[in-house]
Amino acid sequence: MFLAIILFLLVFTLVALAHEFGHFIAAKKAGIKVYEFGLGFGPRLFSIEKGGTIYSLNLLPILAFVKIAGTEDDAGQSPCPDDQKYYHKPISSKFFVSFLGPAMNILLAFFILTLIFTFVGVPKDISNEIERINPGSPAESVGLKAGDKVLSIDGQPVVKMEESIKYIHKSSGKPLSLKIDRQGKVIMIKAAPKYDPKLKVGLIGFTPKPTYVKVNPLVALYYGIHQTLSMVALMFIIIWQLMTGTISVRELAGPVGIAQVTGRYAQSGTLVFLHFLAFLNINIGVINLLPIPAMDGGRLVFVLIEAIRRKPVDIELENKIHQWGLIVLLGLMLLVTYNDILRILRPK
Repeated sequence: MFLAIILFLLVFTLVALAHEFGHFIAAKKAGIKVYEFGLGFGPRLFSIEKGGTIYSLNLLPILAFVKIAGTEDDAGQSPCPDDQKYYHKPISSKFFVSFLGPAMNILLAFFILTLIFTFVGVPKDISNEIERINPGSPAESVGLKAGDKVLSIDGQPVVKMEESIKYIHKSSGKPLSLKIDRQGKVIMIKAAPKYDPKLKVGLIGFTPKPTYVKVNPLVALYYGIHQTLSMVALMFIIIWQLMTGTISVRELAGPVGIAQVTGRYAQSGTLVFLHFLAFLNINIGVINLLPIPAMDGGRLVFVLIEAIRRKPVDIELENKIHQWGLIVLLGLMLLVTYNDILRILRPK
């Protein structure tokens, strides 16, 4: 669990750095004063001032932040001319500053995926080797492990893993005899697929390892774009399912749950972990674009209102709305964290 927490903090720090760097670059390009770009929180350990901006390393070197003039209370900051503040800039600059944070997360996901497709290749097929075990699944309960190779199911040799998976899907509740090669040692394991009401199939709860084929950089770039857009679309589908009640809020994961998942993906290998990191960036990017106060999407709503009425909303009113939005978001975070803890404590 300690390793999972460390990985979680490192991953979220990378995600936060990409996000805040997007806001930072946009603000600088728009001529908006950036008071500070910092890594971590708490008392400063080290800082340097360059171009009117303080770059700081703080006592708790996790996450990141950027302080942009005019986006929050400027009390305690050095004097700044009004024409260098966010709310005095044109609509295009405000849009750019708010949008580029989430966009950088999506861009980082695209970069990670394109690197995978460039150096590893694109998925061609699936092998008989198990890449990942789903927590709480029959596979976990009977002792299947990542790296195991499925040689046969009920005496039928695994020639094409796709056909074997179809057989598992049709065998809900039926104990299956699996012949497993575990690091050169052959063992027999019995596992009964559990019926999944959403997918309407039986699942043992393991993910086969894909096989890859090398492609040229242009094809890798295409797959990087395609996979990034697919993940963005998936996020909107999940959000729609949450809004319609298809997915319960209880199924959302907070910091504790994400820390657990981070550790599990890290144990499943570098490729699986990198895919998870890409999807996490997509997750953060898309959620931040939602029209919710305190989110970047909430600021974009005020930019749209300004464009329609040709007059900005009073900045003090806007900031108060964002503050109330933050309180609501923190409440939601407490709820999902409570659910995370219940999931850990609940007997399996």
